[in-house]
Amino acid sequence: MAFCDIDGARFRRKYRAVPLGESEAGAISAVYKAVWLTAYDYPHEWREKRAMTVDTVRSEMNAGYFFFGVYAAGTLVGVYKASLTERGCYGEQQAVLPEYQNQGVAYAMYEQFLAFAKTNHCKVNYVNILIGNEPCERAMQRYHFYKTGEPWEQAKGMWVQTYERKVEEDC
Repeated sequence: MAFCDIDGARFRRKYRAVPLGESEAGAISAVYKAVWLTAYDYPHEWREKRAMTVDTVRSEMNAGYFFFGVYAAGTLVGVYKASLTERGCYGEQQAVLPEYQNQGVAYAMYEQFLAFAKTNHCKVNYVNILIGNEPCERAMQRYHFYKTGEPWEQAKGMWVQTYERKVEEDC
């Protein structure tokens, strides 16, 4: 079990996100395919691009992306990727298997994302959230992210809002 302090309260987490390596590329790909191919709020082309193959996962790892995930009963049930940029720590492509949604898996990944940025001396964490995605918008509020800029079209017909959070803040 992991702990996190949020707004002065200490929470015990059932799940904890951990770094993933190339040996886990197959499990990462399986989670992405299970989640993204059925994420019908996103354009078809976007879903297919996000449902990465094992080779694509390995290629992205070799290109400098970091992958993190949550295991339950020995199975990878949630994953996201991050990159370190001039702006800060960018998180994207979070996916949680449907049977593990609304159980704290995503929160464990957000908390690890915040800690990863701090460890790497980033000034901000930032993400792009699909407008109207209520679970992600709730997470933005919970972890004190704020909107930056105006909504923008990340892919044809797919409007997102960029959120960021200063790293110095406690989670």
